[in-house]
Amino acid sequence: MSARAVAIGAAIVVVVAAGGIAAAQYTSGGSESQSSSVDEKATVISTDGAVVDGKQLTTALHIKANNVKVVNTTVRHRGTAAIRVFPGVSGTVVENTEVFCDGKDMVGVGNGGYTATKVKVHGCAIGFQHYAGAPATVTDSTVDDHPYKASYAFTEQGKKHPTTGKGLVAGPVAAAKPWPGPDNTGVPAGTTLTPYTGPYSITQENTVIDGKILTDCVEIKAKNVTIKRSKINCKNKGGMIIRVFDELVTDASLLVEDSEITGDGEGLGVGFGHYTLRRVNMHTLNEGPRVSDGAVIEDSWIHGLVFTDEKDHQDILQTTGGTGMIVRHNTLEAFNPATNDPFNAGFQLGSETAPKLSDLLVENNLFSGGNYTVNLRPDTKTEKVVFRNNVFVQNSRYGPASNEDLPGVTWEASNVYLDGGKPVTHGP
Repeated sequence: MSARAVAIGAAIVVVVAAGGIAAAQYTSGGSESQSSSVDEKATVISTDGAVVDGKQLTTALHIKANNVKVVNTTVRHRGTAAIRVFPGVSGTVVENTEVFCDGKDMVGVGNGGYTATKVKVHGCAIGFQHYAGAPATVTDSTVDDHPYKASYAFTEQGKKHPTTGKGLVAGPVAAAKPWPGPDNTGVPAGTTLTPYTGPYSITQENTVIDGKILTDCVEIKAKNVTIKRSKINCKNKGGMIIRVFDELVTDASLLVEDSEITGDGEGLGVGFGHYTLRRVNMHTLNEGPRVSDGAVIEDSWIHGLVFTDEKDHQDILQTTGGTGMIVRHNTLEAFNPATNDPFNAGFQLGSETAPKLSDLLVENNLFSGGNYTVNLRPDTKTEKVVFRNNVFVQNSRYGPASNEDLPGVTWEASNVYLDGGKPVTHGP
């Protein structure tokens, strides 16, 4: 076997004959993850078809090439993710491998787009990370000795929904990529977070909270409040993690950017109106945002709903009426691939608390799961509600949409299935 070593900067890259490893061992300044602020040593696989066999690694394993196989290997790491498959990489297979996380809030195998078989993960906050934009197949594997599997197909027999219809033809997937996920939402890498010591009821206009860890629910009672590059965690059963009191303070408004919002399995993300979420990673809560007047949600990843009660009616997004709302280029996952649960809806729409639902634009989103993924109540009073260029994973219980042909709703042919690009058409 021949090999050649090339020095690139401070890294040494070793290129081995086909079937071997092409790896660079280096120290990263935190740029490898949106949520990490620690330096991280990594072994980088950068040659297509490389095989990592029988290795004992004490660095992260970063896979940046296609069709890489990791087998009979142990990875023990303290950092962000033990094994990480980078965006756009395909064909990664991890077999008969053991992963140990020695750091807080670590991922065992992530971020997605891989197949894992007979993999044992120990001590990781997230055993197997994956999402609708980069789904994974996990079989015969465990997390802390508990069986784990991942499926993005709902297996219960549901109602049929047509995939062809008059006047609608197949078209390209128009939504911009990459989809929002672990690499491009949440707190940017390298951000130093410090405890927040200010008030949790914000009454001072133009308040800016930057680079903080917030450990309670937040009330917005002022104009032009900004929260950015921060983590907000609040366990609030039946209540909001962040609430904009726009019904009490007429000019109350909020911007949340590049932040992470979690609820310890309880609470609703944010509500009700006059807020903007941008590049937000929202997860581990009972329901996602409530969408009302002037709400804008874009470039965000909302996922990881937690089922808590048989009576739960869990939605990623829900509106009960309002005007002037935008939902643009988000990954909206109403599906738990580990429990095979599609929850209720990716977007539940109605006009129960407002005269009507009007001037709502829903475009360029990746939708997953739900009984119906997009579910409009049949009694909804709608005007200028537009769905276009949205992409649907075919894993809803009954169909991708219901009542999408209501008067006042425009459902364009550019709404397509992720697999094959067929249009999601009107149907019963």
